[in-house]
Amino acid sequence: MSVGFGGPPIIEGIDLDVRAGQFASLIGPSGSGKTSILRVATGLLEPLRGTVELGVSRCRTSASCFQDDALLPWRTARQNVALGLRIRDLPPAEADARADHWLSKLGLAGYGDRFPGQLSGGQRSGWPSPRCWPCARSCCCMDEPFAALDAIVRTRITQELLDWVEREHLTVLLVTHDLEEAISASDTVAVLGHGPRATMRARHAVDIPRPRDVLEARRHPAFGPLLRTLWDDLTEEAASSPATADGAAR
Repeated sequence: MSVGFGGPPIIEGIDLDVRAGQFASLIGPSGSGKTSILRVATGLLEPLRGTVELGVSRCRTSASCFQDDALLPWRTARQNVALGLRIRDLPPAEADARADHWLSKLGLAGYGDRFPGQLSGGQRSGWPSPRCWPCARSCCCMDEPFAALDAIVRTRITQELLDWVEREHLTVLLVTHDLEEAISASDTVAVLGHGPRATMRARHAVDIPRPRDVLEARRHPAFGPLLRTLWDDLTEEAASSPATADGAAR
């Protein structure tokens, strides 16, 4: 698969297979095309060459969330989180109850009636994920959904995601720059090279059993060696990038 926007392809020759019920993470340098792959998977972007095959309907059974919170300023916190559920024809009372549940997980219990403009940037930063998870019936694509969360909320919401994925047997594709997050949550981690024309550098299985506890996963014997492997992959990739070479030449 190749993806571009009129110039050289951003990614080229990408072959990524994510099995049903599998949690896969994409890591790589900035500009390597991680978000572009996510957009192709969700149908927001068509590849220049190649195909995308999904065993489910993108619009009916999948959900996606990106880095921008994209909140509707005229809707309350509860109404924003419940929006996707209401679109899926869930009864209003049940949609609101689920929204309140996820707001409490974000540390926002009691804030459901406030509008986005009445909350701080940090309080708004975690909304994209819980707003899209309940709408996913088979697969979920996420672009750095936890980047702006503080450590405690981030760990708690990641555990909620893992529990949700295992309970609903969801397929997940996560873009992240956090190597520990990628290992803790994933069954497999794919490493992209630098762009343009980025390719798949490596793919690593995460040999940590499920069901999984986020904190306990970091104590598993397989965690440290895989963290070192991913770090080495990215370090070698950074050293070989054209930008690094140009800087050294100057």
